[in-house]
Amino acid sequence: MSYLQLRAGPNSRLPLSTKAEDQSLYAHVHGRRLEAVGIGALDKVKDYTLVECFRERGGRRELLLGFKKRGLGVNKYNGFGGKFEVGETPAECALRETREECGLSPRRLEWKAQLLFTFRDSGTVMRVHVFEASDFDEAALVETDEMRPEWFDVDALPYDRMWHDDAFWMPLLLDGVAFEAWFDYAAGGEDVNTVAEYVLNRTPASPRHVVAARNAASPP
Repeated sequence: MSYLQLRAGPNSRLPLSTKAEDQSLYAHVHGRRLEAVGIGALDKVKDYTLVECFRERGGRRELLLGFKKRGLGVNKYNGFGGKFEVGETPAECALRETREECGLSPRRLEWKAQLLFTFRDSGTVMRVHVFEASDFDEAALVETDEMRPEWFDVDALPYDRMWHDDAFWMPLLLDGVAFEAWFDYAAGGEDVNTVAEYVLNRTPASPRHVVAARNAASPP
């Protein structure tokens, strides 16, 4: 696989990666960071999901983001998701977390990406499975004690109030590209909110990436 160079958004604070190593993303990450933080295998990572919900309104495409009211990412806008429960597939987790955080129950999920996160001042390694949803009953949308949902035009996303990594990979998602990415956060974590190093890698997309909500299949 070859690494994908992406134009930085207006709120990006780093130049883009121009790494030319012809190796898989995870091989690169394993060699560069996981061993450095004392983790020798990718099966040690903690799995999460992230669901990005879209709608068409007045000829414009809009993305639903939630303003985080408590916990990790407080006071930032983000998609909907969270940690796996025991025995859950990625799709099952995605559905449950979306329903819990904003009331929506997507009828169809499309797997789009895996994001791997490392943090320079901790041994935390997170793998996030990213899904896209556009088939749901919008009347079910509610504010919860964790998230306040809000629609944004895709050309006016509040990157300055989102996680730093969003400005790097969100344009790929908006263009319909399947991808994998690694983001290494600088010391200071959430308070500093700065990506120190990253890689973006285009991956093949196929109809197998589409899963019906009712069968909660895992992405390939």
